[in-house]
Amino acid sequence: MSLLGKMRKEWQSVAVIFALFACYYVIRSLPSAGHKPRAPISPENAVKHPAKPEKKWVYAPEKVYPPKWYAIPTSRNEGTCTRKNNLYFLRTHQTGTSSVTNIFYRYGQEHDLSFVMYPLKLSINYPGRMGMTYLEAHRPKTGYNILCQYIRHEKMDVLRIMPDGVIFTSLLRHPLDQFLSVFNNFDMKSTIPNLQPYHNPYREFFRNPDRIAKLSSDTIYHMLQNSMSFDMGLKPIQFGDADAVEKFIERVDGEFHLVMILEFLDESLVLLKRLMCWDLRQLIYVKLSVNNEYRTSVDPDIQERILEWNAIDLRLYNHFKAKLERLIEAQDASFHEEVAALKALNVNFWKECYSSGNALPVFNGNKIGYILAEDHKDNS
Repeated sequence: MSLLGKMRKEWQSVAVIFALFACYYVIRSLPSAGHKPRAPISPENAVKHPAKPEKKWVYAPEKVYPPKWYAIPTSRNEGTCTRKNNLYFLRTHQTGTSSVTNIFYRYGQEHDLSFVMYPLKLSINYPGRMGMTYLEAHRPKTGYNILCQYIRHEKMDVLRIMPDGVIFTSLLRHPLDQFLSVFNNFDMKSTIPNLQPYHNPYREFFRNPDRIAKLSSDTIYHMLQNSMSFDMGLKPIQFGDADAVEKFIERVDGEFHLVMILEFLDESLVLLKRLMCWDLRQLIYVKLSVNNEYRTSVDPDIQERILEWNAIDLRLYNHFKAKLERLIEAQDASFHEEVAALKALNVNFWKECYSSGNALPVFNGNKIGYILAEDHKDNS
């Protein structure tokens, strides 16, 4: 057989196979007896599946506490008040919160309470919002009691993770000292390259603060302007919006039951004692990492620039300082007796537990730690 004949035979075989497949599909498409053709699907006769409900957390407390629960008594209330164990303390940066947080750690340990925290971290996703997935997955059976890590304040996040009736507190410091503390304790002169060659880093920073602040790390950037307001929930984009700032301060005032002031720490802690129905001895503290001497080395004109740069923090501070002064004025005479008693307890605690003259410089020499006396090094 010639080559042409072989090719013709192969093509005939292919044509036969193709014809068989075509016949098969034609027969399958023919309607069988009694078969009714399917109506075309339209939006009207399409099966509508119900949409899955969006999983959204809604605040629905099992128990609603009366306003009296959140009010600060104006007189001694031992024996008549109910002790509160559920506390939210918003830690603002470089305001003395380390000293106060140690009070809460001791209290929680003494009463076997549970803390909201990430493993081996002092913050919970700062400067973002709290990561609820992890916290809810690891919530103790008895629930959380104390939240005192670094976070950005978001009321509904706190209510979602904390028990009903939780007390909201925080601590503020004069913005001049707070800014200088951030600048020095985070070593801005070494961290920001543009400041390294200059003898006076403050003056160089304020030549162009917007630009130089952006040269800092993401962690530090939010601490260089109005950081206390930022920690309490104000967005940087709102810094220039007077109405937004006014509403922000009003909102914070309505959400926090006590905002303490570092410059009136003893008075603030006695108010906290009355609010929480705690014992005065549980509020003994040691000042950690607090340094108010930075301002002595700063020129007056630079001090004014710092306050202008942190104008919102200054408004926030003045608002709550005035509110604290009103709360103190409303207290009876026993309040000042308790303040004096707390000061005396701190002095005696210092004399008994710490060696005199043995300050231990840590953290680049900008913070001060202390050495325990020999007979207390076993924490007994």
